This record gives sequence, C-alpha cells and structure tokens, in this order.
Amino acid sequence: MFNKIKAIPEKLAFTIGLSLILFSPLCLFLISFLFPLGNGTKMIIGSVVYFFAILLILSAADKRHSRMGKKT
Repeated sequence: MFNKIKAIPEKLAFTIGLSLILFSPLCLFLISFLFPLGNGTKMIIGSVVYFFAILLILSAADKRHSRMGKKT
C-alpha cells in the first residue's frame, strides 16, 4: 500500500494530503447531520483520515527532499 502512495506525484500527494486535513472536519460535520454518529466514531474516522493525509504529505516531502539532494 505504501508503494501506491509513493507512486503519486509530489504536488498531487501534497495537495490531497493538505485538502484532507482542511476539509475532513467539515465533511464529518455535514455527514453527522445525515447519519447520527457518536463522538467515538467521529474520532476514529478522523484519525484514519489524518493518518492517510500525513502519509501523503510525508511522501511528498520525501520526494522533494531526495530531488533537492540530487541537485547539490
């Protein structure tokens, strides 16, 4: 699974990760109106989303770091 995350281009991975972090609380808030979710369920869903978002951002940072290191 990590290989699939690493295969995503750098800018796209960073954009997806950042948008997940910014918009997931809003989406959870809006979904909670349609389906009554408990606080524990929201926390579990949020932590899974944040985990994948951080993986995407770290993958993009790793690609950028390795690309910048090759120039010097």
